[in-house]
Amino acid sequence: MSPETRDGEYAHSVGELLRSTRETKKLSLSDVHRDTKMSLPVLKALEQDDFTSFESEIYLRGFLKTYAKYLGLEADALVQRLDGQRGGGTPSSRGTTWDTEGIVKEERLRSPRILTRVILPLMLLVIVVLSILLALERRKVQEMQSNLRQVGRAAEVVDTQRA
Repeated sequence: MSPETRDGEYAHSVGELLRSTRETKKLSLSDVHRDTKMSLPVLKALEQDDFTSFESEIYLRGFLKTYAKYLGLEADALVQRLDGQRGGGTPSSRGTTWDTEGIVKEERLRSPRILTRVILPLMLLVIVVLSILLALERRKVQEMQSNLRQVGRAAEVVDTQRA
């Protein structure tokens, strides 16, 4: 979708384009709400070009892209149209949320270290304890076999003495 201009302005606002496309596809706001899980107030705000009701520029752009993709429109082109409609993409600030977005640094989330710090040492401990218990049981079995052999020999001696 390429934005068409007349006298340096867009022929249709972003909201008008969204609404007309939705109506052309014979979709109600309830249909869009059901399919996209976007709230009705958000959908209405987008269609009415009420961009000040969004807490931050990120939310506005995310909702706009979701709605555009749902309607089969080019999301990035629609965001560019939004920027042009608002005069070069300068968001009207609602306060500190919009001011801080530019300076927030993206951090990569590390994988949880529970595996290396907790689970593996715990498994190693369980293996060591089980090995020790197994060795003790083998020793007991060997002692019992040895005792049975001695009892068997003693019984043979007693049997030979009786006979």
